[in-house]
Amino acid sequence: MIIRSLKLRNIRSYVDANIEFPEGSVLLSGDIGSGKTTILLAIEFAIFGIMKGVVSGTSLLRHGASKGSVELAFTLGKDNVMIVRSLKRSSSGVVQEPGMLIVNGKGFEGTPQELKAKILELIGYPESLLNKSKSLIFRYTVFTPQEEMKRILYESKEDRMDILRKLFNIDKYKSVKENAFNYVRELKSRINVLEGKLEALPEKKQEAEEYEQQAALLKQELEQLNASLAKAKDDFENAKKAFEALEKELELLNQAEKAFEVKQSELKSFSSQLERSEKELARNNAVIDELLKGLEGFDVSKADDIKGLVGQKKQELKAIDAKLSEINTKKAEFSTKKAASNNIINEMAKLDICPTCRQKVTAEHVQEVTGREKVIIANCEANLSKLSEFDAKLKEKRKRLEAELENYQQGEKELEAKKVKLEMLEEKKERKKSLEQDISELKLKLANTRVLLEEANAKLKGQDAKKQEAEKARQLMEEKRKEKDKAERLAVEKNTRLSTLSQVITRLKKEIEKMQQDREKLGKNNELKSWLESCFISLADTIERHILARIYSEFNSFFQEWFNTLIEDETMSIRLDDSFSPVIEQNGYETWIDNLSGGEKTSVALSYRLALNKVINDFMSTIRTRDLIILDEPTEGFSSEQLDRVREVLTQANVSQVIIVSHEAKMEGFVDRVIRINKHSHESRIGH
Repeated sequence: MIIRSLKLRNIRSYVDANIEFPEGSVLLSGDIGSGKTTILLAIEFAIFGIMKGVVSGTSLLRHGASKGSVELAFTLGKDNVMIVRSLKRSSSGVVQEPGMLIVNGKGFEGTPQELKAKILELIGYPESLLNKSKSLIFRYTVFTPQEEMKRILYESKEDRMDILRKLFNIDKYKSVKENAFNYVRELKSRINVLEGKLEALPEKKQEAEEYEQQAALLKQELEQLNASLAKAKDDFENAKKAFEALEKELELLNQAEKAFEVKQSELKSFSSQLERSEKELARNNAVIDELLKGLEGFDVSKADDIKGLVGQKKQELKAIDAKLSEINTKKAEFSTKKAASNNIINEMAKLDICPTCRQKVTAEHVQEVTGREKVIIANCEANLSKLSEFDAKLKEKRKRLEAELENYQQGEKELEAKKVKLEMLEEKKERKKSLEQDISELKLKLANTRVLLEEANAKLKGQDAKKQEAEKARQLMEEKRKEKDKAERLAVEKNTRLSTLSQVITRLKKEIEKMQQDREKLGKNNELKSWLESCFISLADTIERHILARIYSEFNSFFQEWFNTLIEDETMSIRLDDSFSPVIEQNGYETWIDNLSGGEKTSVALSYRLALNKVINDFMSTIRTRDLIILDEPTEGFSSEQLDRVREVLTQANVSQVIIVSHEAKMEGFVDRVIRINKHSHESRIGH
C-alpha cells in the first residue's frame, strides 16, 4: 500500500485540507497540538471506519460542524483505490453514513460494515477481523499511536502471548487446546455417568427373567378362566332373554294402566272445563244485556262528523298562529328601522366632519338627513299601529276558536267512550258463540272418554300374577349376572396383571438395550479421551510451538539487529525470551526496561515495533500493506547521535513509504519530503 492523497472536511481541527503523499520517507512536522496525529487517525478511520475505543465519530467530527468526510487515495500494486467515508451529527450523536470504495474507477457504495469487509478483503487482512472492534495487524504493522508504542512491552507474559497469537493468526491453536481440554473434562464426566449406569445391568437382566416366568404362569391361568367365563355368559344371556320376554308383556300392561289413569284424568278435566265454560257463558250473557241498555240511541256516524270538525278547528288555529308569527316578525323589522333612524338623527347632530369624505358637515346636510329619517320613522310608526290592530283582532278570533275546539273535543271523548262499549258488545257476542261451541264439544268428549275407560279397565285384569312371574325371572337373571361379573373381574385382574408384567418386561428390555448401547458409547468415549490426551492436544501444542519458534528466530534476529544499530553500547545486549519479552543485560547483569533511560526505552520500543512489523509482513503473505509504515513520535528521548542512527534503521527496514510524525528539526534531513502543519485560530492548515 502506498498512500497518494488525503482530503479532510471538518475533521477535528481541519476545515478543508488536501494532503499529497509521495513515495519514500515523509515527515509531518509541526508544533505539539498542531494536528499531525489527526492525519494518522483520519487514515485509520478511512480504512476501518469508527472503532470502539480507538476512533470515535465524536472525536473526529469538528466541533460545530454537522457533517464531515475523509477521502483517502492509495495504490495496491497496480490497483488505484479511493475510500470515501462521511460523518453526520444527529440528535443521538455522531454516526457514520454509507461510504464509497472505488477500485480502478469501479465504485461500490455500502454501509460502514460492508465497506470494511470489502477493504479488509482488498488489503489481504484475515476475514476474522470483520467483527472485531479494532485491527491489531494494522496497529502493529502500519500505525501505532505514540502512547501505545511501549504498551506491548509492559503487558503480562500471558497477555503479550495472546496479542502475538492474534497478530500471527495462530490464536486458534490455543483455542483448539482449550476446547480439547474442556471436551476431555466433558468426556470424563460422561464416562463416569455411563459407568454408574452400567453397574445395574446384571440386576436388570435377572429381574427381566423373573417377570417373564410370572407372565407364563398367568397365561395358563387365563386359559382356564376364559372357559368358565364363556359358560357364565351363556347362562346370563338365557336368563336375560326370558326376563326380557316377560318384561315386554308387563310393558303392555303398564301402558294399559297408564292409559286408564290418563283417561280418568281427562274425564275429570273435561268435567271441570264444562262447568267453568257454563259459568262463563252465564256471566257473558249478563254483560251483553248491560251493554245493550247503555247503547240505546247511539249513532256511530256522529263520531266521524265531530272528529272532522275538531281537525278543521285545529287547522284554523294553526293558520292564525302563522299570521301572528308573521305580524311579530314585521313589527320587529319596523321597530329596528325606527331605532336605526333615531340613531342616525342623534349621530348627525354630533358630527362636524364626515367620516367618509372628510368634509365639514353643514347644517343643511344635517337638516336634509334628519328630515329623511323622520319620514322613515313616521312610516314605521304607522305600520306598527296597523300591525297592532291586526294582532288584537287575530288574538280575539283565536280565543273563540279555542272555546269551540274544546266543546267539540269534549263531545268527541263521550262518543269515543260509547264506541268502546259497542266494540266490547261485539266481542262478548263472539265469545258467547265460542263458549256455546266449546260446551257442545266437551259433552261429546265426556261421552267418548267414559267408553275408553271401560275398555282400559278390562285389559288390567290378571296384572298381579304376571308381575310375580317377571320378578322371579329378574332375580334369576341377577344371579347369573353376578356369576358372570365375578368371572369377568377375575379375568380383568389377571389380564391387567399380565399387561403390567408385559409393560415392565418391555421397559426392562429397552433399559437393557440402552445399557448395551451405553456400554458401546463408554468404549468409544474412552478411546476418544485417550486419543485427545495422548495425541491431539500434544499435536496442536507442537504445531503452535514450531510456528512460534520460527517466528521467534526471525523476530529475535531483527530485534537485536535494530536495537544494536540504535544503541552502540558494548556493555548492553538484548534478546527475547520464550514469551517474546525483552531481556536486557547491562554489564553482565539482567535489568528491567524501567531502569533504562528515556532514549534507551524508546530504542527498545522502536526496535520491537519494527521487528514485529517485519516478521508479520513476512509471515502473513496475503497482507498488502507491507510497503507502508507510519511512526508517531518514534524518537522521544533520543540523543543527537541516536537520531542519526534512525536513518540507518529505516533504510534497513526497506519500506517503500515511511510517514513519520515528529517535532525534531533534525529529522527533516533524513526524509525525502517535509509536510508542515500550522494551526491558527483553532484551524490546522498544510504549509508549503
